[in-house]
Amino acid sequence: MGSAMAANVARAGFPLVVWNRTAAKMEPLLRLGAKAAKTPAHAAAEAEVVITMVSRPQDVEQVVLGPEGALDGLQSGSVLIDMSTVSPATSRKLAGAVATKQAEFLDAPVVGSKGPATEGALVILVGGLPQTFERCRPVLSAMGKTLIYAGNVGMGSALKLVTNLMLGHLMAGFAEAVTLAKSAGLDPKKFLEVLAASTFPSPWYQTKGTAMLKGDFSTHFALKHMRKDFELMAALAQELSATLPVTETVRRLFAEAEAAGRGELDYSAIFAQLNPQRSALQTT
Repeated sequence: MGSAMAANVARAGFPLVVWNRTAAKMEPLLRLGAKAAKTPAHAAAEAEVVITMVSRPQDVEQVVLGPEGALDGLQSGSVLIDMSTVSPATSRKLAGAVATKQAEFLDAPVVGSKGPATEGALVILVGGLPQTFERCRPVLSAMGKTLIYAGNVGMGSALKLVTNLMLGHLMAGFAEAVTLAKSAGLDPKKFLEVLAASTFPSPWYQTKGTAMLKGDFSTHFALKHMRKDFELMAALAQELSATLPVTETVRRLFAEAEAAGRGELDYSAIFAQLNPQRSALQTT
């Protein structure tokens, strides 16, 4: 995700300094004219806008707040944009640290997977000061087709968790519906026809459904990341005293699927968890 997003920033004409924990992943960006940094601090020291995109809250804290992290090199007046999917509490923690350097912060997680990231067609959910958002609109627009301002710091992260909650529910419900169709002796393709002709048609059902029925769980959004997001949702719900009984059930289902060794597959592999005797596990 981050590599494709950075490539679109470079193609939009922004001078780019890059760093990755796996150095080889920088090579395609260097061929686009980017400069390699030795550490996150080195990258931040040369940038007006610093963007982080990693998997987990502990990862972004390490990259920003750890030894030789981005915070060490952050310039006064610059902006740090974290585009990872993390908790609102993590976003607020990062914002507080950034403020000590007289810099600004946005949490800007994205909706979309590898395809939209490559095409510059992500939906970007932004939390932070409105003026900081407007200042960074050009670089965000290089990565996304739709920018949605959610509110103050942490609101972008909260909106992403709400969105992924619905996405996880849809996948679990869809997988169960296909499972029941197969158990009833129906051709599941007939179910996909119903969805296409109904009041809620979506290319998502057709794409995911066709792949699921083939036993193809090539990774677009890894199941382990969806499971991680459900843990963040549960923590946020506890913090807010919100009751989410259905989400708790779906959270356990994704946790069981990861424990069964399906974490690296696409999150549609929840279908394989429900149908272990029928579903071939395929990866790319």
